[in-house]
Amino acid sequence: MSEYKEHEIKVLDVDVEKLMGSLDKIRAKKVYDDVRTIIALDTSDRLFLNKKDKLIRVTDEGNIKVTMHVNQSKPELKEVIKFKTSRLKETMDFFHEMGLDPISKVKAKRISYELGRIDFDIDKFPAIPAFLEIDTEDLEKEGYTVGTLLKALDLENNKVVVMGTEDIHRLYGINYFEEYKV
Repeated sequence: MSEYKEHEIKVLDVDVEKLMGSLDKIRAKKVYDDVRTIIALDTSDRLFLNKKDKLIRVTDEGNIKVTMHVNQSKPELKEVIKFKTSRLKETMDFFHEMGLDPISKVKAKRISYELGRIDFDIDKFPAIPAFLEIDTEDLEKEGYTVGTLLKALDLENNKVVVMGTEDIHRLYGINYFEEYKV
């Protein structure tokens, strides 16, 4: 599964309008701007999340993306397995038959940009300030370091973290799974 290792950082407390202007200045191309529905699944006794340290998510963003996060509580070791399906109802029925049902559901705004092989996702969840997710795997190939890219985006003074969305919520004193509980 090492080929599925995530290479990303999150930049907290971003000003979305200012950031979009900075992304335009470096000639990043906007590729997505919509509200996504994110559903976390688990067994009734939280077998996956609490006992196996895995998070299963179904995201409806025009297409249906299924993601399993392995080592969910350890961002430096987190790996992901992703695939796409075409129908939400059938996907949810499939997981239900396996004993996996929604434990949380949230609608969150996402604005995505691409600059060469670098992906940028601006996420705005209802309970916390907006943050930017940057895929760092190909930064050097595109002529950047984390520092030079943050400077180009005027984000060098923002807090940068390597953690999942649930952990970011925790930084603001919010339990993600309670806040968006089904």
